[in-house]
Amino acid sequence: MDSLAKPDGGSPWIAVTTFAALRLASSECGIELLRQWLWIPVRYYSHDAMTRAAYSHMIHLSADFHDSKSSSDMMVAINGGNAVSNAVERVLLRALPMLVDMCIAIIYLSATFGSYEGFITMATGTIFFIMAGRLVAESKAASRLRVNALYQEHYIRQSGLQGWQTVSAFNQIGYEDNRHADAVTNRWLREQKYILTWYVSIAFQTMVLTCGLLASAFLAVYRIRSGKATSGQFAMLLMYWSQLTSPLQFFAQLGKTMSDDFIDAERLLEIMKTKPTVENRKGARHLKFVAGHVKFDNVSFSYDGQKRIINGISLDIPAGQTVAFVGATGAGKSTLLKLLDRFYDVTDGTITIDGQDIRDVDLFSLRDRIGIVPQNPILFDDTIMNNVRYGRITATDEEVFDACRAASIHDKIEGFTHGYKTQVGERGVKLSGGELQRVAIARAILRRPNIVLLDEATSAVDTDTEQKIQLSFRRLCQGRTTFVVAHRLSTIMNADRIVVVEGGQVVEQGNHDELIVAKGRYADLWSKQVFLRPRDPLDIQDLVDDRPSLSEDSCSEDAATKCDKAKGGESDSDATKAGEDESEPSEVGRLDHQKEGSTLNPVAPDFVPRSLQNLASAAGTSRSDSEGTAIGSAISSNPGSLRCVKADCSDQIDSQT
Repeated sequence: MDSLAKPDGGSPWIAVTTFAALRLASSECGIELLRQWLWIPVRYYSHDAMTRAAYSHMIHLSADFHDSKSSSDMMVAINGGNAVSNAVERVLLRALPMLVDMCIAIIYLSATFGSYEGFITMATGTIFFIMAGRLVAESKAASRLRVNALYQEHYIRQSGLQGWQTVSAFNQIGYEDNRHADAVTNRWLREQKYILTWYVSIAFQTMVLTCGLLASAFLAVYRIRSGKATSGQFAMLLMYWSQLTSPLQFFAQLGKTMSDDFIDAERLLEIMKTKPTVENRKGARHLKFVAGHVKFDNVSFSYDGQKRIINGISLDIPAGQTVAFVGATGAGKSTLLKLLDRFYDVTDGTITIDGQDIRDVDLFSLRDRIGIVPQNPILFDDTIMNNVRYGRITATDEEVFDACRAASIHDKIEGFTHGYKTQVGERGVKLSGGELQRVAIARAILRRPNIVLLDEATSAVDTDTEQKIQLSFRRLCQGRTTFVVAHRLSTIMNADRIVVVEGGQVVEQGNHDELIVAKGRYADLWSKQVFLRPRDPLDIQDLVDDRPSLSEDSCSEDAATKCDKAKGGESDSDATKAGEDESEPSEVGRLDHQKEGSTLNPVAPDFVPRSLQNLASAAGTSRSDSEGTAIGSAISSNPGSLRCVKADCSDQIDSQT
């Protein structure tokens, strides 16, 4: 500028060209472009590395972690890896070069305009950074509330979409829509408060920069008026201040964004610090599988470290045996299977396979020997072929077909429009409950495990399909140690050993016949499923409707009173009592469509076991042919109407069983 003002100041074109070249080099098409081009591989490498590390760490964590975290939280947490890579980029690519620029600017101003200009510049920068630091500290709480609101919004959105069937079935679409709208509004309010705080702080920071510029300009004007500086130097001062303002604002923004990034990444960092509770011990060796001899030795377990779900269970299962766990819901049956598959480690005691403590062997070599069909199988949003092949990735198509035939699902799949290429939807929602479970069974069959775990594996299939699957299970479990959890007792009658679990303890064990004869807890469970609990004396007329009454010869002495009622020979007092019962129903619950006197046991199944069919046949042969045929026909057509008086019929039942 000074060369333009003086005629003998030399050629101004060199200065203009130099200025233009420097501006071009510092613009987006110069050094900035080169910097971005060089940073591209670093940016993507850091992002990919963080994402892979986060996913790998999460998938290696134990069941207790996955049971306590929602999938939406984990997905958002993985995205927190972007925040970490962005923070690294800002520090290395932008902050360090700008810091160097600021130092050069301060030194140049001090050398050109004196120490006072340098002092004003440093004082302005110091006050600016103090205010920016206080902003970051005060905005942390607001930023954390903003992030929590974002997590809540993601959770509500994902749960509503994943549970669409339940939402629609209960006609709660409007409720979910409003809940999501409230979450979005709450998140926006948090964002608004946070952003407003930031802009107010930016205003104060701008005032500090303006005051610093004015002080520096007054000093420069004073020096120019005193002849100690030129107008060209004054123009350079203004340019440097503009160049100085951008780095200062960047550093203020950097503090905010760094704070936001680390708050966004807090959950990821917290997860990355989480250690799996089930992992290989130091020096863990490969499982040496011999035959499949499994032993539970005084095993106890607690999910929360306080209440014990399993308490001192000891079992010795020879290789190749089928063991069934039965008992009430919550007794600890499925937990025993999870302990055997090392989803959790026992709290006390040991579980051994062929004499090897499963905690001392490699976790992956253990699970490689085990095949499981869970109570609620989950399929991937992929084709049926790929879901079945997941049991053994290297299996051929023909092996997949054979596994599906064994699970009685092959013909059903072939009937689909796209056959084995049919997409099952997220978690298998496009399949029925029975189809879903049979695909899971086929997956387990394809795995060819040495130890089989069946957790209510036929709970969602019909009786005919169940019989076919039971035959498939016999082939699958032949020569393999098998553990079965079942509530439908007819499916485990042929088990080598039935273990009754109650309150986390074994109350009795044996085969079906032994436990029935023992008349313990298993016999009680069996009677509740197979036979019907009476409220009124046996009324054969309910079975045969308008059929002829029973003959007197068919009445046993023990059931004389009941047979009298069956023939209509009730005493006056009994008739009066029956009339009172009709006018005032008992408090015992019954279905609206049932006749009084034929209350069903509410837990009775819909099927008629063989022992009950034998009882019906016995009833038919002990009476006249026509009457016996009528009773047998009534039982076959309406098994729910049969009721037995335990006190009078138990001997007959036991003999038939």
